Amino acid sequence: MNLKLFNEIWGSRLDQYLPEWKMFLEICETYLGKHEIENPIVVELGSRGNNQKTFYEQLLGTEHISIDIARRHRPNIIGNTHDPRTLETLKKRLNGRPINILFIDANHGYENVKKDFEIYDPLCDGIVAFHDIYYGLGEEKEEKGVWKFWDELKLLAYQATAEYRDFLFTSIYQYRSTKSGVQMGIGLIIKK
Repeated sequence: MNLKLFNEIWGSRLDQYLPEWKMFLEICETYLGKHEIENPIVVELGSRGNNQKTFYEQLLGTEHISIDIARRHRPNIIGNTHDPRTLETLKKRLNGRPINILFIDANHGYENVKKDFEIYDPLCDGIVAFHDIYYGLGEEKEEKGVWKFWDELKLLAYQATAEYRDFLFTSIYQYRSTKSGVQMGIGLIIKK
């Protein structure tokens, strides 16, 4: 990865945790290169200002498609990720091409994360990433359910459930105080 460019881009992106984000991008870059994927596509659910677009496009050379319900976040597709019309809009834009990297970072409630995964995972043939996998760990609050769904997926893989048997599951996380307000970890499923 072009570290100089990464650091230049990073200077204006204080809403991510540097060590985790850098490692995530390095894994994505290695994956795309190893599989010689030409014209890779990243779909990001929950764009929060579309800040990650620059990382994906300039560092990884991908086409980045963001989906968010809030117009102020400047997504490519405005809509609820659970709305069938949003999915249809994405499918039209993909035009039969697979998603190479799916980044799930919309509503962090357990049911919402699970539904986003169920809807968009079938369109992805490469990496599915979940943001904030340790945020709220141990808290039984609905709005902090990413970790719970991530743990369920890992258990399915551990049990060698047919659909997850051949996938690689990994987490990127560096300890820090939860009081920092900074995002908490990235979980990845690498399909091939």
